[in-house]
Amino acid sequence: MSAKIERNINLIKWLYITQALVFVGPVLVLYLQGRGLGLPQILMLQFISSALSILLEFPSGYVSDKLGRKRTLIAAYSFLVAAVWFFLISKSFNGFAVAEICFALGYSLISGTLESLLFESLKALGRESEYDKVYGSIKHKMFLTIAFAGITGGFIAKFAGLKATVLATLIAFGGSFALSLFLTDIKGANKRAFKEDIKDFALMFGKKELMSITLFVALTFAFNQVIFWYYQPYFKAIDVDLAYFGLLFASFQIVASYGSKYADAIMRRFSKEQIFAAVAIMIPVSFIGMGWFFSYAGLAFIYLQQIVRGVFDILASKYAHKYASSELRATTISFMKLAQKLFYAANLYLFVQISKGVDLQHTYYVMAGVLAGLLALFFIIKKLL
Repeated sequence: MSAKIERNINLIKWLYITQALVFVGPVLVLYLQGRGLGLPQILMLQFISSALSILLEFPSGYVSDKLGRKRTLIAAYSFLVAAVWFFLISKSFNGFAVAEICFALGYSLISGTLESLLFESLKALGRESEYDKVYGSIKHKMFLTIAFAGITGGFIAKFAGLKATVLATLIAFGGSFALSLFLTDIKGANKRAFKEDIKDFALMFGKKELMSITLFVALTFAFNQVIFWYYQPYFKAIDVDLAYFGLLFASFQIVASYGSKYADAIMRRFSKEQIFAAVAIMIPVSFIGMGWFFSYAGLAFIYLQQIVRGVFDILASKYAHKYASSELRATTISFMKLAQKLFYAANLYLFVQISKGVDLQHTYYVMAGVLAGLLALFFIIKKLL
C-alpha cells in the first residue's frame, strides 16, 4: 500500500503539470476575438464561468469528501477535456458559454481535491510536516510548466495559428485524465450524517485567523485574476509582437514559481501582518505603474502581482489544512476558494461595466483606487474586531 501512496505523490505532481499545459493561455483573448467576440463578451464569458464556479465550489468539495478523491478527479478531468473540445469547435458566444460551463464543473471538482489527496498521502506516510515544502515544490514546477506552455503557445500561435494552441491544450488535458485513472484513495468516503458535517463545518467560522486570511486572500486574488484579462490588450496597446506574448507570460510564471518555492521560508521569517501590509502596498502600486507608464516599462509592475500570486496560494493552503477536520478537508479548502471566486465574480462584473466607458490606460487607475479603498476598509474592520 505504501508504494501506491508514494505513487500518488508523483501522480499528483504530474497532474498539476499536465493541467498547467494551457498552450492557448497567452493568446486566449486573441483567439476569442478571432472567433468574433469582443472584450465585453469575453469578460462576460468569464463572469458566467465564475458565477457557476461559485455555485459549484462548496458542493464540489463536499462531493469530494463524500465520494472519494479518485472518482472526483476522474470526473473533473473529463469535464476539462470536454471544455477544450468545445473551445476548439465553437464559433459563437453560446458555444463558448458551454465550454466555460464545462471548465467551471471541472475546476470546481479539482478545487480542494488534489490538495487534500496530497496532504492525506503525506500524512499516511508519516510526512505530514513536509506538506508546505512538498506542495510549494509542486506549485513551483506547475508555474514553470505554465511558463513553458506560454513560450510554446506563443510560437505555436505565431507559426501554426491560434487554433493549434487549443488542440495542443486538448492533448495535455487528455493526459491529465489518463493519469487520474491510476490514483489511489487514502481514506474511505465520509459516512457521517449531513447534520454532523454541518456542525463540524460551522465551527470553522469561529476561527478569526482563518476568516481573516480567507478574506484578505480572496480580495487580492479577485484583482490579480481580473487584471489577467487586461494583460493581452495591454501588450497589444504597447505594440508587443505576438511571438513575445508567450515569453512574457512565461516570465510571469517563473516569478510566481519562485514565490511558491520560497513561500514557506517567507512565512517563517515574516509575520502574517507583515505579509499583509507588503501586499496591500505592492498590488495597488503595480496597477498605478501599469497605467502611469503604459509602455514596455509598465510591464515591470506585473511582476509584483506574480510574487503575490505565488506566495498566497501556499499560505492559504497552509491555514486550510491547519483548521480543517479530516472528514471535511476538501470542503474547507473549497470554502476558502469560494470566497475568492465570490470576490472575483463581483470584481469581474464591475470591470465589464467599467470597460464600456473607461479607456484601457485609465482602467488601471480605477483598479488601484478600488482595491486601495477595499484594503483600507479590511484593515479598519480587522482592527475593530
